[in-house]
Amino acid sequence: MSTRIALGEQSFSAIRDKKCFYIDKTYFIKDWWNSNAKVTLITRPRRFGKTLTLDTVKTFFSPEFQNRSDLFRGLSIWRSKKFREIQGTIPVIFISFSAVKSVNFVNARESICTLITLLYEKYNFLVSENFLNEQQKKQFLSIQPDMSDTKFAFSLMILSGYIERYYGKTNYSS
Repeated sequence: MSTRIALGEQSFSAIRDKKCFYIDKTYFIKDWWNSNAKVTLITRPRRFGKTLTLDTVKTFFSPEFQNRSDLFRGLSIWRSKKFREIQGTIPVIFISFSAVKSVNFVNARESICTLITLLYEKYNFLVSENFLNEQQKKQFLSIQPDMSDTKFAFSLMILSGYIERYYGKTNYSS
């Protein structure tokens, strides 16, 4: 049986699960991690694999995939014992703006606020598990597509803080 090409597929796990053709770019994870960069700007033309590469990073680190080492076996990242040990242990906030196709600021902002609201829904277990106090729950639940500019500006920083505390992960140095 020949290997299929997954045209337009941006999910690393879907590509690996379906056994589609994949050019191993997991060395990027090791290079990026070892760089200790505080900020990384990845610029490439459209359709150049940015989303797939970052989805690969998310899949590698996220606890959501901690029992999916099978996705990485046989790839360059799996040769390192150090990286095998951290696979699936670090929470990741992942947002792709590929769906934001607005022609003006107001619509673009609304689309991004909707993405952030959906992201918060993914972490709704923080509210249901009573991890947050009452004020934090109120703040968490106030993240909506029509939120204020101030809430919008701080929403990812606040969510990041909750996730750091929940997982007990605050230092990601190599």
